Amino acid sequence: MERGRSCWYLATVSTCTPYSEFVNADNFCTDYNSKDGTAIRDYLHVEDLANGHLAALNHLRDHQPGVRAWNLGTGVGSTVFEMIKSFSKAVGRDLPYQVVGRRAGDVLNLTAKVDRAEKELGWKASRGLDDECESLWKWTENNPNGYREAAPQHLLDALKKSKSS
Repeated sequence: MERGRSCWYLATVSTCTPYSEFVNADNFCTDYNSKDGTAIRDYLHVEDLANGHLAALNHLRDHQPGVRAWNLGTGVGSTVFEMIKSFSKAVGRDLPYQVVGRRAGDVLNLTAKVDRAEKELGWKASRGLDDECESLWKWTENNPNGYREAAPQHLLDALKKSKSS
């Protein structure tokens, strides 16, 4: 499973949408040299990613270093099976999956080297894999059709209530 796509697949499977028979992605295989045979990826919570971008923009504004790149990630790799297990825990049930062949050119480990972002931006991811999966599941439950629908009324009511307090 490819980073980014893998969580989407799990969210799809979890909601029993038409594409949800099982998790099946081109590079979800078990022949990698990892502890469980699946690829290692650095799954990053979307809020950590947003905060990392803000830290980078603030650094560029304040220090004007010219062109500069930072790797944003947790710096901790998780296998695809670990991600499936974490998402299954968030959902509250085991999710079905299918092991298929590896895509040509896929690598074992894509974990961000985050030391430059930590040093120069003072930024570090604050959420782990379980937090990411819980947040994605909460969003998926509240938005079963994705962005193509109105926000659930109970969320709108809670937002209205918090603004009036």
